[in-house]
Amino acid sequence: MAAYYLLRWSALIFIGLLIYAQTFQYGFVFDDHIFIAANPFIKNFSNFHVMWYAFPLTRLVGMYSFALNYHFNQLHPQGYHIFNFIVHLAATGMVWALAGLLFKITKPSEDQLTKELPFIIAVLFLVHPCQTQAVTYITQRFESMATVFYLGTMYFYLRARLSTQVVYKGLLFGLAGLTAILGILTKEVVITVVGMIFVAEWIIFPKKDKKKELFILAASGVLMYAAFTKMVHTDLGIFLKSVPSESHDGDVLTPAHYLLTQMRVFLTFLRLLVLPIHQNLDYDYPASTGFLHPPLTLIGSGAIAGIIFLIIKLRHKFPLIAFGMAWVLITFSINLVPRSNVIFEHKLYLISFGFILAMVTALSLLVSNRGTLVRILWCMAVVLAFVSFNRNKVWADELTLWEDCVKESPNKSRVNANLGRVYGSMGKLNEAVYYLSRAIAISPDNISYENRGIIYSQEGRNDLALEDLDRSIAMDPGYFSTYIKRSWLYQSQHDYQEALADLARAIQLEPDFEDAYIERGMLWVQIGQYQKALEDLQRALDIDPYNYNVLLKQGEIYEAIGRHDLASEDFLRAKALEPTLNRL
Repeated sequence: MAAYYLLRWSALIFIGLLIYAQTFQYGFVFDDHIFIAANPFIKNFSNFHVMWYAFPLTRLVGMYSFALNYHFNQLHPQGYHIFNFIVHLAATGMVWALAGLLFKITKPSEDQLTKELPFIIAVLFLVHPCQTQAVTYITQRFESMATVFYLGTMYFYLRARLSTQVVYKGLLFGLAGLTAILGILTKEVVITVVGMIFVAEWIIFPKKDKKKELFILAASGVLMYAAFTKMVHTDLGIFLKSVPSESHDGDVLTPAHYLLTQMRVFLTFLRLLVLPIHQNLDYDYPASTGFLHPPLTLIGSGAIAGIIFLIIKLRHKFPLIAFGMAWVLITFSINLVPRSNVIFEHKLYLISFGFILAMVTALSLLVSNRGTLVRILWCMAVVLAFVSFNRNKVWADELTLWEDCVKESPNKSRVNANLGRVYGSMGKLNEAVYYLSRAIAISPDNISYENRGIIYSQEGRNDLALEDLDRSIAMDPGYFSTYIKRSWLYQSQHDYQEALADLARAIQLEPDFEDAYIERGMLWVQIGQYQKALEDLQRALDIDPYNYNVLLKQGEIYEAIGRHDLASEDFLRAKALEPTLNRL
């Protein structure tokens, strides 16, 4: 038995590495810069308590994982990618365990096929291209970690329901509760596990006398929901608000339009699970304004109604198919809560388990020849693995990512703005201005003006640069980053008083952002105020004690003022943090 599991786990790890090992060398992209690179709260492992107040509680566990990565890896992305891959393997293992348990409950007379199908389900989960966004995009470990806890909750709950030993049953229920709590502290979708457990009772245990269990489950669900609403600081008013859409420029999402749009999103998700082509980080997805505007809205509504009908009809005769379809609907249901982005592929990570479970079970009934069935499923796994391998190439860097997004969503402001920003960072200024100007023409925002202003300043077009930066600040006076960018322009013009004023404003708006202190510290050096420079650099080190670049700058200042002993100390500390440095 040990050899059986060792061989199959080795196969899972080997297949996973074939698909994802290439990503270990990739850098940070998109929101990784916000949640990791520019996030001061993850950079001091001793200040854990601060994160309880700095971030939503429903992101707490994921944020702690970033802090753990930073503690060991600082801003080297490889460690973060490896962590994501390990989480993906853990989720795959939980898929294998839960699928195996479900097959055991519903098919007590186990044969070789029913023993192998849970493993094949795990392989299909591992290799599906829709998982790439939750695995390769570092920030979306929120989704993959939440999925591990979600699957764990279901596994421990079902094991507890099967147990006849009171102590063991209590321990398993306790583990189910613990994983549910950890899941909710990772991402909001885990609140739907309560509904999934009720469905499991309805489908998996239809004939058992379970009034006591259902009462306890209902009470636990009420307590979980009450705690959840406290965590997210929201109420039913969220269903009454209209918000500008971030999925299609110019749309305003009323609650009704958002709900209608999700009917089409459901169809898109099904299409991606069946045929994972034209994947996209940032969809250009217009809102539905009626059941026939566009007509796919009505078709999506019909598909959901049809699945509900099938669940009811199939739950007795084909419980695994019904359970899988119910999983898809319940885990999708969190998307019915209105938000500004109507679609993201990483949400398929959790949903996909139910789809794969139902699909594999249905195929096992349709294909009578067991050898043929296994060959079909392994052929599917090979094809999906190949697509995933190629999809991961899109995430190699920000250029390949945003070029792909512009290809898929050419008329969306955000993707053009991001591609323009990337071209600017590469020194391709003409291309940068083109895409940033295109973004502004589609839908102007303060970030696009800020980035175009930076490009204009690099081209020496200072009047246009100042005009864009002023527009950016006028659009969002509370956004600290633009003040730092405008201070660069003032510094290039030797207007140090205005530069200092902008940096002071940035620090006032975001006192825990180290870069503002570093910028001001180096500006103090330019004007000969070394003591003030040291004070600002020390504040930056208080925020991020592992920033060897700040230690190098501080050491250079100590050298300039003749404190060679302190300079040598800082250089040695920097060398300890980054051994590749040449300077001692």
